[in-house]
Amino acid sequence: MFSCEMNKKSDIAVSDKKINALFKDANNNQKSLSKKKVLLDSIFHEISRRKNDSITRNFHFQLADEFYRLNDFQTSRIISEEAFNLANDANDSVATAKALYYIGDCYEPIKKDSAFYYYLQAEKIYRRLKDSENVGRMLLYKGGILYSEGNYIESEIEASKSLQLLNKSGNYKLTYSAYNILANSLQGLNDFNGALKYHELALKEYDKLKLKETDPKVILGYYIPTLNNIGYMYDKIGEHQKAIKQFEKIIAIKDLRKLFPEYYAATLSNLAYSKMKAGDFKDLKEMFYESIHLRDSLGNQAGVAYSKVQLGEFYLIQKDTLQSIVTLKESYQLASDTKSYYELLRCLKLLSKIDTSRSQQYSDEYIAVSDSLQKKERATRNKYARIAYETERLEEENEVLTKRNLYILLGAAFFIFVVTALGIIRHLKAKNKELQLIQQQQEANEEIYHLLVEQQEKVNTAKEEEKTRIAMELHDNIMNKIYGVRMNLGFFNNKADEKATEKRKEYILELQNIEKEIRTISHDLTKNSYFEERNFTELLSFLIKNQENINTTDFHYEIDENIDWDTVPNTTKINIYRIVQEGILNINKYANAKNAFVTLTLTETGKVQLIVSDDGAGFDLKIAKKGIGLKNMTERITALKGELNIKSNIGKGTQIEAVFPL
Repeated sequence: MFSCEMNKKSDIAVSDKKINALFKDANNNQKSLSKKKVLLDSIFHEISRRKNDSITRNFHFQLADEFYRLNDFQTSRIISEEAFNLANDANDSVATAKALYYIGDCYEPIKKDSAFYYYLQAEKIYRRLKDSENVGRMLLYKGGILYSEGNYIESEIEASKSLQLLNKSGNYKLTYSAYNILANSLQGLNDFNGALKYHELALKEYDKLKLKETDPKVILGYYIPTLNNIGYMYDKIGEHQKAIKQFEKIIAIKDLRKLFPEYYAATLSNLAYSKMKAGDFKDLKEMFYESIHLRDSLGNQAGVAYSKVQLGEFYLIQKDTLQSIVTLKESYQLASDTKSYYELLRCLKLLSKIDTSRSQQYSDEYIAVSDSLQKKERATRNKYARIAYETERLEEENEVLTKRNLYILLGAAFFIFVVTALGIIRHLKAKNKELQLIQQQQEANEEIYHLLVEQQEKVNTAKEEEKTRIAMELHDNIMNKIYGVRMNLGFFNNKADEKATEKRKEYILELQNIEKEIRTISHDLTKNSYFEERNFTELLSFLIKNQENINTTDFHYEIDENIDWDTVPNTTKINIYRIVQEGILNINKYANAKNAFVTLTLTETGKVQLIVSDDGAGFDLKIAKKGIGLKNMTERITALKGELNIKSNIGKGTQIEAVFPL
């Protein structure tokens, strides 16, 4: 056994080592995407063969992470769902919650309402686990979805709630993200001062974060967007010089265009726009076009639309109305294609002012798009409120159902307990009664046994007394007479006269008398032997005759004299006696019979046939068979290795027949 266990542990260790090696190989940046996926598929094959333990579930999460980083959200979701099933089977609440939010992450880029649902489900479990950091994480992710759907009020609420938990967690990345979501939500509500405040708080979290983070690129990934947001808020509240300072800090970062080309393009466009607002028009056109070309090369058409709106405003300030209209129309088309509604509204608002020939058309479209966005925001707000409501309602229903099932279970358990207790009590009572009956039966058997022993002792005493009497009779009477006759015959045998002859005749007659006396003694011996054989018969006879003193029934009996009771074991005699006694008892109690008969006969096969019958009331065999009396009678016949046959009809009497070997 020890060897087997060691082998199992060794196999698991080899498997873990192999899987970790495959993960390391898959993380090699030199590998192509297709080769990485082949390696990750091999890992999935390996972990699918493992037993369901915490290490296997962690391997699933690690694998889901790898596919997620490759933007293969579908495969990542499938593996996360498998992790969810494993966690459920293992009753692992921590892993279950983690799997739910992993599934939410996979839905977030493509189906935000599904992502919201899974984040909400994960949040419920984390609340039960009192895991405040992950509750804050789920609130943050929900806030992010609500923000992306334009539901700024609800997004602000979720972000605020997440901050209450995350500020105490020490997780600076999550706290930073929560400040950003809250600031962006306030920006969407046109509270630019409030947004600026929270972007600056996010920057403070960045200062804490960079003390722990070692990767410079990751650090810049937090720093640049925050400065950009702060600059944008300064721009919104009219403090353009402060905005310019923030954007210039970003542009001054070494190798920014190479490391973060999109950040560079966005910051360059914002810097140009702030300078324009501040009245500094130097090199602005070149800056806007550099941003537009870079964003276009990166495939960011929404970014191109954003920069072209700013460029259109630049042309308008430069009094180049025609070029402004052309640029704004290009931005309008890109914004429509990419569903960038904020840029679309900006374009329509500007075009309605400067393109006088179509001013009303642009104004109407602006109103239509604005109304459509408001309807969409309301529908989105209602949709997510409905998801939250339905989830809460289902939880309440589940709670009610759980309580109901608990009550049913407790009721059933109580009922089973009562029934079981009653059954046990009934069984114990029956067992106690059975033990009492067995004890009574044992006492009765002992009584019969003592009667038999007492009877046997009386017989033995009588035999001894008879032997003594016969010995005395033989010695004192017969022997003396024989001796006297012998002496006299010896005396007269020597004489031949007539007198001697007469005397011899007298003594011969005396011998004949002695012979008669011996015959009488012999006859008495035979009678005593017969008495010995009759001792058990007398017990039965006494039992039967005694009934006439109890009841009005006339009892008749016949016991075969050919049965040698001396050879019959006492246990057999006891069982026979008890069977007869039970039969007579039933006649006295129930039969109301005029006549009853008991016969014991030795059959030709050497078996004994016992019949107890009456001409009384009779009974229903189906009911009576359940009685203890007949049950005991059956057990005794079984002990005798015999057969029992009972015949009875109501009003026609009863016959109990038992046949058994001696």
